[in-house]
Amino acid sequence: MSNDPESSGRTTPETNLLHDPKWFPEGYDPRRGEFQFAATCREALASQPFLDNRWHRNDALHRSAAVARESLPLEKPRLNFIWHTGFCCSTLLAKALDHPGQNLSLCEPQVLVEIAHAKRAGAPGSPEVITASAFSLLSRGFSANELVTVKPAPAANCLIREAAALTSGAMLFLYADCRSFLVSVAKLGEEGRKYVRRLFLAILGDGHEQARWRPDKILSLSDLELAAIVWHMQIAEMLRHWQAIGPARAASLDCDAFLADPVMALRKADAFLSLGIGTQQLSEVAAGPLFQRNAKTAEASYDANRRREEHSRVELALGEDLSRIVRESYALCRSTPNRPPLPNPLIAADS
Repeated sequence: MSNDPESSGRTTPETNLLHDPKWFPEGYDPRRGEFQFAATCREALASQPFLDNRWHRNDALHRSAAVARESLPLEKPRLNFIWHTGFCCSTLLAKALDHPGQNLSLCEPQVLVEIAHAKRAGAPGSPEVITASAFSLLSRGFSANELVTVKPAPAANCLIREAAALTSGAMLFLYADCRSFLVSVAKLGEEGRKYVRRLFLAILGDGHEQARWRPDKILSLSDLELAAIVWHMQIAEMLRHWQAIGPARAASLDCDAFLADPVMALRKADAFLSLGIGTQQLSEVAAGPLFQRNAKTAEASYDANRRREEHSRVELALGEDLSRIVRESYALCRSTPNRPPLPNPLIAADS
C-alpha cells in the first residue's frame, strides 16, 4: 500500500469515487456496508485476466466509502455481461472485445463475488441497493462513449436476475459443454479439483436441487463426477433466469463455435452487445498475438490447435470414465437440455 497519508483514509470526496472511473470498486465489505476502491487506469484494468486477489495493486491508493443509491445516476446503467461456466475461453473473448474508446472489458471483478457471498449470507443492508451501486460503479467507461462489458466469475452467477433488472445492457452466456468442462478440470490436476469443490460449496445455496441431496450422496462422488454436477448447476442457474432477461437481451455462445470461427463469433458478439468495433478491427485481433497465447497466463505458443491437442491427451487418459461421467450426470440432472444446453445461440449448430 502507498505511504501516502490518505491512502487508507475515507476522506476522498464521494463525487470523485463515484464518477471518476480511475477509482475502481475492488471489493465490498458487508460488515461496514462499504465499497473499497483502488486508484488505477484503463490499461491496468483491461490487461488483467482476473480483477480479484490475483491482481497485484499494492502500490495503488485505496479508499473505502459507503455509497448511497441516490448519489448514483437514476437511470439503469448500460452495462453488458458475459456470464460463463468457466473453462470456455471467456477471458479470451472478453479481451478480444476490449477496444479503447468503444468497450472496456472487466474480467471477474472481486466486488461481484463478494456481493454474491453477502447475498447468500443474508448480510445487512438492501441487497438491491448494494448490487445496483456495484453495477453503476462498474459501468463507468474512460471516455464519453466507451461502453463496459463485465465478465463475472462463475461464483457470481447468482446475480444474473439482479443484473437483468438493474441494468440495460445485453447478456451473452458463454459455455463449454460438459465433456470439455471435465477435461479442463482434469487437465489442471489438484488445482482443478479444488476449484470445482469450492465452486460447488459457493453455489450450493443458490436454490439448486443439489442442496436437497443427502450428504452421503454428495460425498460419494468423485472429483470429476462432482465437477459434472457443478457444470449442470451453472447451466440451471442460467436457464432459470432466461425468461426474466428476454430474448432481445440474452444470447448464448458455445466455446467450440467461438474457437472454430473466431472472426464470425467476434463479429456476432460485437453486434449483439452493440459495441460498434467492426469486422476489420476484430479480424486483426483474431489474426494477432492475442489468439497465439494463453489469455490467462500470457503463455506464448498457445492457440486453439494446442488446446485441442491437450484435450485429446486428457480424454485418452480418462478413457471410458469420461463418457460414463457425462452420461450419468445427465441422468442425475434431468432438467439440463441436451446439446445445445442454452437457447438463442449466436452461431447456430449448422453454421
